[in-house]
Amino acid sequence: MKIKKLLIATLISAFCLNGCGKDAELEKYNENMTVFTENVTDIKLRMEEIDTASEDAVSELLGCLDELQVQFELLAEMEVPQKFASVESLADEASAYMTEAVSLYHDVFEAEEYDESTADVAVQNYDRAMTRLSYISTLLQGELPEGDNIIITEEEALDFEPVTEAE
Repeated sequence: MKIKKLLIATLISAFCLNGCGKDAELEKYNENMTVFTENVTDIKLRMEEIDTASEDAVSELLGCLDELQVQFELLAEMEVPQKFASVESLADEASAYMTEAVSLYHDVFEAEEYDESTADVAVQNYDRAMTRLSYISTLLQGELPEGDNIIITEEEALDFEPVTEAE
């Protein structure tokens, strides 16, 4: 349920971007985020619908996780408008965490024996990827993420004169 709320918030923020003027870069980012959100929502819904008693449950889950990883890789590759520059590193981190999570899930479910510690690490990486996605959604809505472990640094562009050779 938490992911549904997150994805809905991301989708809403993507629509909000559309109203930010007719900047082509923002419009393209809006389109990309809308497609990303729709795809992730679709994958998550299919994951929820997997019949865990089915013989194909594991292969279906791993297939969905592979698709999710591809979506997160696409997220990391998106051209981010300068207005949302802080989102770029979060997208990269989310993709890296999802890639690791999916790899570990494959290890867990394709192994002869279930390894609980590997499964726990997979869950942690998956959760971190989704947390980064939540931060992205919050930032795109013009808000700052909150939490005990969040450190926000603000940078200001200073006016400066480039150094030139003395004549």
